[in-house]
Amino acid sequence: MANGICVYAESYKGKLEPVAAELVSAAKEIQKTTGEKVQAIVLAEDPDGIAAELDRLGVEEIYAVKAGRDCSQQDDAVSEAISEMLKKIGPSSVLIPATPEGRSIFSRVAMKLGCGLTADCTEVLVGTKEDGSYYIKQNKPSFGENVFVTIITRDGYYPQMMTVRPGVYVPQEEAAGGQAKIEYFEDIKVGDSKIEVIEEAEAENETGSILGAEVVVVGGRGVLEDDNFALLEKFAEKVGGAIGGTRPMVDSEMIPFNHQIGQTGLTIRPKICISFGVSGAIQHTEGIKDTKLFVAVNTDEDAAIFGVADYGITADLKDILENYLAI
Repeated sequence: MANGICVYAESYKGKLEPVAAELVSAAKEIQKTTGEKVQAIVLAEDPDGIAAELDRLGVEEIYAVKAGRDCSQQDDAVSEAISEMLKKIGPSSVLIPATPEGRSIFSRVAMKLGCGLTADCTEVLVGTKEDGSYYIKQNKPSFGENVFVTIITRDGYYPQMMTVRPGVYVPQEEAAGGQAKIEYFEDIKVGDSKIEVIEEAEAENETGSILGAEVVVVGGRGVLEDDNFALLEKFAEKVGGAIGGTRPMVDSEMIPFNHQIGQTGLTIRPKICISFGVSGAIQHTEGIKDTKLFVAVNTDEDAAIFGVADYGITADLKDILENYLAI
């Protein structure tokens, strides 16, 4: 019988990606109800250091494959090896980061295992069947972020697999470690890939700059007018903040998609968030509800954003920005 909550420990160049700690946190929330062991799978050129870090995060069972080479972007070969790993482990559920790598690899894994895959979950909860067994309620926005749906894997199809958006769960804190069972699958090899990496280039806009920022400046539809975005950039630079935005900001190409905040974007937890020209639709505010101090600027005194903000300013954002920048 399938058993265990398994986390895919995404890594790059031998380093564990920060989102893995968030997935471990999500797994431990599920564990409180199901009592299953928290597991992790890692596939890397040399997974020893990654396995040790997972141990410190409180993962109870770690399964690893030494690839013997850098397999970055070789999703065809990696997905084959991970499928074999999951067949051996037999977990009831698999939590995957909703990253380009996670989506690419596990769409292939789902096909190979003949099971389902829910994409971009913002919440995973445990449900109980009439017979007392458990299942995962996979919550996510859908239909262009207009509705919030709960997806359940059909009976008899395991593992239940879902990608979880970065930033949704608070990262699991490290402890002493030394308690995990670590097993290497020596019989699983990473085969040849049909993908050849020609060149790698650093991304111009790193998502991490907004996920880890203590101050985030958010622009809404009101920032699209005149030269407001240029003022927003100067303001963000002056206060030492990263720039995020709503969907209209992304659609207008003023900010990249990986800086969109909300149900179809990122969930952030900065110390301070200052929004300008944001109406306050729930699709956006879901991504900033855990901000410690939230200040909103909008000309509409009835804007929904004021119901979420700690402090609200009813004023034209251009006047506020220009006056602050003149100080």
